[in-house]
Amino acid sequence: MYMSTGNGKVGRVVLAAAAKHLTPVVLELGGKSPVIVATRRIIAGKWGGNNGQACVSPDYIITTKDYAPKLVDALKTELKNFYGDDQLNSKDLSRIVSSNHFARLTKLLDDDKVSGKIVHGGQRDESNLKIAPTILLDVPEDSLIMSEEIFGPLLPILTVKS
Repeated sequence: MYMSTGNGKVGRVVLAAAAKHLTPVVLELGGKSPVIVATRRIIAGKWGGNNGQACVSPDYIITTKDYAPKLVDALKTELKNFYGDDQLNSKDLSRIVSSNHFARLTKLLDDDKVSGKIVHGGQRDESNLKIAPTILLDVPEDSLIMSEEIFGPLLPILTVKS
């Protein structure tokens, strides 16, 4: 049995190689991973580990418009507690896995539809492949960041009435 986590491009290569030997395969090929945050529960402290580079990391949050400011403040506080004031240069902030992935994440942040939606973070250091944990509020659903798996330290928050 072979298990692989990654994107569709890698999945096709793995599946083709395994098929030659009739090896059973389980593929987890990404996707969106939303989290709903209600006013009774807060997830501060649950996001930010591995710099968002885990397949089970929240890809975006859905919360109420009234609750969003409290959630953003709680997330900012937890990020400061964990990474300190200079989050980009924190020794605890992991690097982005590759320069190609860094470029892909940067493209998501530089999309005109989301550039004005950053409420925390957004700093980056290409030479060290680091992106500070970044919170975005009310990004358009048709933006790049909402159309593909993020797999990085970018967390859009979408708000709803109730």
